[in-house]
Amino acid sequence: MNNCESEEIVEAANIAISNLLPTKSRSLYDIAYNRFKKWCAEKNVQVYSENVLLAYFSENAKNYKSSTLWAQYSMVKSCLIIYNIDISKFPKLIAFLKRTGDGYQAKKSKILTISSADDKEFLMIKVGLILGIAGACRTDELVNLTVDDIEDVGSSLIVKIPNT
Repeated sequence: MNNCESEEIVEAANIAISNLLPTKSRSLYDIAYNRFKKWCAEKNVQVYSENVLLAYFSENAKNYKSSTLWAQYSMVKSCLIIYNIDISKFPKLIAFLKRTGDGYQAKKSKILTISSADDKEFLMIKVGLILGIAGACRTDELVNLTVDDIEDVGSSLIVKIPNT
């Protein structure tokens, strides 16, 4: 604490710092950061230098694909920024991560076709799928939507979105 900073300001700053990581995926960030800290402890690392991070991600590159390495880098970077360590300024590390992506082919997702499914059996599921694709529901609403929430009244369908 600086002489010119009151306890109130320091407390407000600490609260703001604790909210820097995304709340929904905070546990994933903590797991990635703790994995990095554990690796550092095993290697007796005291200072997080570019070479340390390069060695860490080089080891991980043996087991993970490029996209996973980038995700891990992003999470570790966000956690380290809280401690005033900015690894985004490590050019060799960035170059290494880019290099791991050379020749990487992302898996193609399978394409879902709803036209081949029989309407008598799958109409309600198709309606739910269309609502999700068209963005008529929030994520939580779509997850909680069931076939029972869709009512067929002959010429139209009534969709009841629960808990909104």
